[in-house]
Amino acid sequence: MSSFPLRHCEPADAAAVAELVAAHERSCRGESAYSAGDLQDEWRTTNLAEHTWAALDGGRVVGYGRIADRGELWRADGYVHPDVFGRGLGLRLAALLETEVRNRGAKRVQNAVLETDVSARFLMTALGYREVRRFREMRADLNAAPHQPVWPVGLCSAPFDPAGRARAFHAAQQEAFADHWEFRPRTFEAWSQAHLESAAFEPSLWSVVRDGAEVVAGAICRLEAYGGGWVDVLFTRAPWRRRGVGEALLAASFTKLWERGQPSIGLGVDAQSETGAFRLYERMGMKPASAAVMFEKVFDG
Repeated sequence: MSSFPLRHCEPADAAAVAELVAAHERSCRGESAYSAGDLQDEWRTTNLAEHTWAALDGGRVVGYGRIADRGELWRADGYVHPDVFGRGLGLRLAALLETEVRNRGAKRVQNAVLETDVSARFLMTALGYREVRRFREMRADLNAAPHQPVWPVGLCSAPFDPAGRARAFHAAQQEAFADHWEFRPRTFEAWSQAHLESAAFEPSLWSVVRDGAEVVAGAICRLEAYGGGWVDVLFTRAPWRRRGVGEALLAASFTKLWERGQPSIGLGVDAQSETGAFRLYERMGMKPASAAVMFEKVFDG
C-alpha cells in the first residue's frame, strides 16, 4: 500500500486537481479537454471537507478521490497522476472510497473508470466489482452552421422563463428521466441549485418544447465545458417520443452553441439506454469520443 499522505481537498487545490485529472486522462487516451472550470462546476455541489480526498507527494497533489450520495447507492471516482503510477495509490484510493461509503450506510457503490484505462479496470475486477454499464461521450465538430430545427406539427419551441417555467420544466425532466437506468428523483430545490444557481446558467441556451401550455421536452446547454459546447440535458416525455422531437431539440442545441462560437459540441450518453438516444446522436453526426465503464459492488448485509 502506498505511503502518500491523504487529506480532504480545499478550494485552493482546484488547479492542481484539474491538472491531475487531465494528466490521468491524457495517459489513458492521449488527450484531455478537462479544465479547472469543469472541476469548479463539479465542486459547486460537493462537500469538499467530507466527500473529497487529495493524496500528496511532498506538497504536490498526485491523487484525487470523490464520493457522491445517491441514497442506498453511492458513487465514487478516483484519479492518479501518471508520475506515480505503479506505486499502489490507485488501490489505496479505491479502498478508502469504498470504506467511506460503507461507513455512511451505502448498500452499493459504483465506480466509473475510462474504458482505455486497462489497469483501473483490472483493479476494479480484482476488488470484487463487476461491470454494470457503459457510457460514451459523443461529439460533433461542426464546420458549417447546423440546419435549423423542424418541430413536429402541433409543438412549438419557447424561450425558457426561469421565473414562470422552472417548476414545469423540472417536473417534465423528472418524468422523462424516470425510465432511465439508476434514475434518482431530484427535488426542485436540488435541481435549482445545480442549474439555476450555477455560474454557467444562461437561459438563452435552454430549449423548451410545448404542446399548448404543457412542457413536453427540453434541453440545457453550457458554454466552454469539457472542451467546447456541452449539452447537459436533453429529454422528451414518453408520450411525445418517436415524433422527431429529440432530433429537433438537438438541432436547436447545435444552433445555439454554434452561434455562441462553440463548433465542437459534446454530450454524455448511456450507451445501453433503450430510449434510442445513442442512435439519435449518431444520426445527427455525433461520434464517440471516449467511453467510461461503470463498475459496481454490492455490500453484504
